[in-house]
Amino acid sequence: MTSQDNGAVLDGKYEILDRLASGGMGEVYLVRHLHLQEQRVIKILRPERATDPLAAQRFLQEARVATQIKHPNVAILYDYSQLPDGRFYMVWEHIEGEDVGTWLRNRGPFPLAVGIDLGIQALRGLEAIHAVGVIHRDVSPDNMMITRDARGRSLLKIIDLGLAKNLSQHPDFEITQAGMFMGKLRYCSPEQAGALPEGARLDHRSDLYSFAAVLYEMLCGLPPYDSENQHGFLLKRMNEDPLPLVGRNAQVQIPRELDVIVRRGLERDRENRYSDAVAFIQALARMAERLRGASTQEVAVPGATSGRVAANPAPAAPAADAPIPRELSREERLDLLAQIDRAAKKQEGSAQVLQRAEQARQAGRMDEARQLANQLASQSPRPRGLDELFVRLHEAEQSAADSAHVQEAEALLEKYLKERKQNLAQLALETLLELRPQHARRQEYQERVTAMGAEAMRLQRAHQALQAGREALARNDRRSAWKQMEILQQIDRGGESMLALQAELQEAEGRERRRATVDERRQAFEMAVRAGRVGEAERELRNLQELEITKVTLNLYEEQLAQVRNRAQENVAAAPFEQRFRERVQTRDWIGAREVVEELERALPQSPRPAQMFAEVARLQEEERRRAGIEQGVQQVEAFVAAHDPTRAELALKILLQMDPENPHRKRLEKAVAALWKG
Repeated sequence: MTSQDNGAVLDGKYEILDRLASGGMGEVYLVRHLHLQEQRVIKILRPERATDPLAAQRFLQEARVATQIKHPNVAILYDYSQLPDGRFYMVWEHIEGEDVGTWLRNRGPFPLAVGIDLGIQALRGLEAIHAVGVIHRDVSPDNMMITRDARGRSLLKIIDLGLAKNLSQHPDFEITQAGMFMGKLRYCSPEQAGALPEGARLDHRSDLYSFAAVLYEMLCGLPPYDSENQHGFLLKRMNEDPLPLVGRNAQVQIPRELDVIVRRGLERDRENRYSDAVAFIQALARMAERLRGASTQEVAVPGATSGRVAANPAPAAPAADAPIPRELSREERLDLLAQIDRAAKKQEGSAQVLQRAEQARQAGRMDEARQLANQLASQSPRPRGLDELFVRLHEAEQSAADSAHVQEAEALLEKYLKERKQNLAQLALETLLELRPQHARRQEYQERVTAMGAEAMRLQRAHQALQAGREALARNDRRSAWKQMEILQQIDRGGESMLALQAELQEAEGRERRRATVDERRQAFEMAVRAGRVGEAERELRNLQELEITKVTLNLYEEQLAQVRNRAQENVAAAPFEQRFRERVQTRDWIGAREVVEELERALPQSPRPAQMFAEVARLQEEERRRAGIEQGVQQVEAFVAAHDPTRAELALKILLQMDPENPHRKRLEKAVAALWKG
């Protein structure tokens, strides 16, 4: 889909009006539903991502999460389907308005009452998301839309569940590359940035932190930390407390109680934050009630005039009757000299304190040096050299702070390298090099991060090969699965993905071998049953039992074996009768043969053998009669030929051929009859 497709109809019902955005996963369009005449928003998975099973799974997960949430402060998902070319798309409600980020950029901070009201609405939306066991993971100003409800009141809706995660899924299940950062650095929680203890899982309190960061910015127009780049935000969030809201923006007056409420949401330790969105709502609701009940009044300034008070009023002119200066008396001169002496001694003491402060600074005792400098700053007049000391102190403290930040960046970098979080390690490395471009271990760190990136790509390729191999096994296509195994042997020899697929291939081949063995044993069993070989059938049934065939099949085979055993027993009992029967049949003693069968029927009334033997006697007797009739027919034809009676000879021949069309005397007799007609 491209921007030139405006006016095209998607899936037979959505007319494309405009392209709204384009991202790594898909493209977003404004459309009109042709039947409902309603504007909506469609997100379509990019063509190059449609064949990526991880991207398709994330896209589907976003839709599945959205269908679980029905709340006025969360965007509504209307539809999810697939285009003929294989790309998936989802249809969202169209929200008329602007996002919080756009508001802040264009208008600055929100009025307190409005910001708190919209914040409460956002928390209600988050509470609905959390209630179904889902966390958003990308709470930011761009994902909060401000619109109007049916009554014209401000309405906030949370959008974009593309990074949402279902907490009910197994902790190992994640549709992202290992170590990949999810969310925006400026608003992510410390635990999203990697501050979770080993084995701990991200939960809903991470969303509450991100929301508190957004609310902070909504109220004062500035972020909770000062930084020139995204990495600085990340590092400060991991190691420093947020700046107070009170006084953060001189143009915005923030009540101290509101500052406490918001900064509790920004606690680095999630155990110290609000337990859930409802607790956060309750705190903001109480603040909103106080703001509504507060009233303002003018406070008179004593001695102030109704006009503007001058910042530096001019000294009053002396009165007309002011006394004329006179010469100092002896006592006054002595007092003045004493004051000068005290000032000189004070100056001398200040110089000593200043020297002590400088010595403390040079020795690295910055707290002591700062305390002595502040002590001197409270004196009047300020000692000479104090300003230069403050400059040197500031430079030393800044240098110490830079060193501390370098150490923090180094520690984070080492931590992320150890945890194999490549994206976060790259961020930490960039931050470290901003602080100290000529770092002694720069090349080493760069090589390690690069190697980790290559390793992450290798692991991703291995994961994709593992998934493709598993899908091939699910289709019973072991040939394709072995091809993926060959890829893993090249890129992940001895690794988890290779070993996992190898084990699953071996298990699949084992199942196939067991199936082949079961089929072979079944055929052998059934052949033994048909042949009545009881011992062989029993042996094959034991083999099948060891192969763990189903209970139903086993019961069926046991019934068949029981029938074979019964027939074998009947055969043993019927053997004497069978022998006498055969003797009678060989002598064509049909009456005697029937008498033997009747005896067998009385002896084995349940056996089907007597009926078979009766049928055999009848068949053999009929065959004997037929043979006798054929022999008699040949003799009749020969007799009529000898008597030169062609008419009877021909009739007798026709009767004979009806009884036995393939009679060996046919040609001879036909020639003889024909010769009679010629003679």
